[in-house]
Amino acid sequence: MTRKYLLPLLALCGALLGLFIVFKTQKKVAVPPILFPPAVSPYENSIAGAGIIEASSNNIAVGTPFNEIVTKVHVTEGDRVQVGDILFELDLRNFNAQLEVAKASLNEAIVVLEDKRKQFSFYERVKDPRAVSEQAYQLAHYAFLEAEKNVQIAQANLEVAQSNIDRSIIRAPISGAIFQVNIHPGELAPVNPFFSNQSTAQTVSQGSIMLMGAIDPFQVRIDIDEDDAWRYKEGARATGFVRGNSNINFPLDFFKLEPYIIPKSSFTGQTTERVDTRVLQVLYNFEKGDLPVYAGQVLDIFIESEPINTVVQR
Repeated sequence: MTRKYLLPLLALCGALLGLFIVFKTQKKVAVPPILFPPAVSPYENSIAGAGIIEASSNNIAVGTPFNEIVTKVHVTEGDRVQVGDILFELDLRNFNAQLEVAKASLNEAIVVLEDKRKQFSFYERVKDPRAVSEQAYQLAHYAFLEAEKNVQIAQANLEVAQSNIDRSIIRAPISGAIFQVNIHPGELAPVNPFFSNQSTAQTVSQGSIMLMGAIDPFQVRIDIDEDDAWRYKEGARATGFVRGNSNINFPLDFFKLEPYIIPKSSFTGQTTERVDTRVLQVLYNFEKGDLPVYAGQVLDIFIESEPINTVVQR
């Protein structure tokens, strides 16, 4: 009789012991505090949007006028440049050879011109018109005019050759900062760029081998959803919040409104962006100073607006 109930009793005791151990050892995991809570609008009534930081000059995709090999790159990412500073140089051997040919052609044309000038001067000094045929006089005259034109053509060819050399030295169009460099010595700098793995969606979409722009001040391009566009008042106050740390925020100064609603691009980082809705784009400026923000960074933006009831009544 005892053996009949022994095994069930032991099983029950084991189950109870297991439950006791589970409840005894189970500890509640403390929820960690939120160090940087989501951004909260500083205005009583506001419009929320996403803004991407860009150069106040708009991002400039530096290009090249010739399909040529790069011999030297003078800048790297993050460099500050002044207008006219050299960014990179193309192989000049071909253009230098053309320049020498153009110089030789100009010298030859000048010699021919002097010869034709002297020949024509002989006919002009003849006092008796009957001593020279009209045909010979006209031939000498037009040969002299042709020689003058050939000198002008040779001079123009020389200027073209020199211009090609000057254009092969790519210089900064404005003062600003270098954002990206997608070309290196020994690589081909094509008029229609071919992109390596280092290229980003932004440089690919803009077709650049180098990206630069003015950063004093920075510019924020804010997308306002078309559903909220009617609430926006031009020149309204705005505040930008750094994603990941809402404690870093700063006021924005109104720059301009682009009065054309365009398809919105999702910030996926892919070459082809997904279009899902339409947005009104507003541009604001701010001084970077010591702020840890960079071109291409996305900010959370809050723009002050009037109460919805007030806007509707108006």
